[in-house]
Amino acid sequence: MIRKLHSKLYILLTLLVAGALVLSACTLTEQPTEAPAVEEPAAEEPAEEEPAAEAGESDGYRIAFIPQLIGIPYFTAMEEGGLAAAEEFGGEFLYVGAPTASAAEQVRLMENLIQQNVDAISISVLDSASLNPVISRAIDAGIVVYTSDSDSPDSERALYVAQALDQELGYTLIDELAEQIGGDGQIGIVSGESTATNLNTWIEFMQERVEQEYPDIEIVDIRYTTGGSSEDALRQAEELMTRFPDIEGLIAVASTTVPGVAQAVEQAGRIGEVAVIGYGSPATVRPFIESGVMEKSILWNPRDLGYLTYWAGIQLIEGNEFPEGEFEVPGLENPVRWLPDDKILLLGPPLVITADNVNDFDF
Repeated sequence: MIRKLHSKLYILLTLLVAGALVLSACTLTEQPTEAPAVEEPAAEEPAEEEPAAEAGESDGYRIAFIPQLIGIPYFTAMEEGGLAAAEEFGGEFLYVGAPTASAAEQVRLMENLIQQNVDAISISVLDSASLNPVISRAIDAGIVVYTSDSDSPDSERALYVAQALDQELGYTLIDELAEQIGGDGQIGIVSGESTATNLNTWIEFMQERVEQEYPDIEIVDIRYTTGGSSEDALRQAEELMTRFPDIEGLIAVASTTVPGVAQAVEQAGRIGEVAVIGYGSPATVRPFIESGVMEKSILWNPRDLGYLTYWAGIQLIEGNEFPEGEFEVPGLENPVRWLPDDKILLLGPPLVITADNVNDFDF
């Protein structure tokens, strides 16, 4: 009897457990036919938009400058200006160059920068024929390319950051030299690389000025140096003084040729007989002004030029337009000028360096 009761209880418990499992399974498998309503969030004020990036908020930009060569006061001053602008406006200034003036090296450096995918490349052009194709390749790669210090106007460059108008530079130098030699006499020119666009353009304007204003001045010869070396400039100046013993003036067109030309006159013992003038920085010409071999040098502020070069790169990257005519650039003492027809951003007029102001500058 007890065994039968136990059997009945066992069956009853088994049925109850089975029923519970079935109910549980139904509960787990049954889903609502409609997705549960999503509660709408409470109305909120629209999120405040991020302000548009302004010039100066450019921490991610990489802007490169390729000088004609490195290791001379002029381009070192441009480097300092570019670094100062990067500190002021943000981003990174890449100063990449070779120790000698070489168009082939400039091409190689540009190719490297294209591989690095920098945002912008500025370059002081040595040879347009060599550089124009690689300028186009950089632009095709999405890089902003523009020139500074020396132009390639027939390239696809976005603009040219000019130290001064080429005509003003050529005319001013001839006017200052003509005053020193009394508007009469033979003069010779010692330049840098024969392909340098800026140097050749200045020489053309020198020739034009002589032809138009100084009929009694004769340019007897134009000499070029390999890589703009000072040693080659010294040799060329010596040869000019030997070939033309009555020569009264020598022009050193490239900054690197100034020391060589000045030293040639010093070593020949012709200080006061042969006037020397050129495009040399205060640091370069100071010893020669102090010794009397030079009275004047024509230049501009290369530090400001480097600063303006970097700032211009930011504007180009961001698609900003320049106001026509003169306008202020933060960090520069004097206004700059935009010449839209030629796509030239002009730093300003030439600077005449003399004994009175040569110590006012540290570049």
